[in-house]
Amino acid sequence: MLDTIHTWARPITISLNDADLIVIGPAQARNILLLDWPAERGDKHKIASDVCLAAMEGADPEPAWLAFMEATIEAGIFVE
Repeated sequence: MLDTIHTWARPITISLNDADLIVIGPAQARNILLLDWPAERGDKHKIASDVCLAAMEGADPEPAWLAFMEATIEAGIFVE
């Protein structure tokens, strides 16, 4: 069963479509990775997508937080 309501203790703010967006958990992050990603989909993007899915399936969500943050930094959309 997918956990679509889990939230991170520390949200990640990104810049997407000329606006700041607060990403609160792995389900929202994966949705962005799959549907709204503004940059090339490299290794960090794939890792983040896989780890976010694993968190939605019950794995520890903290690795998803770190992987998503690293992917956003690589893409140049990380704000804080």
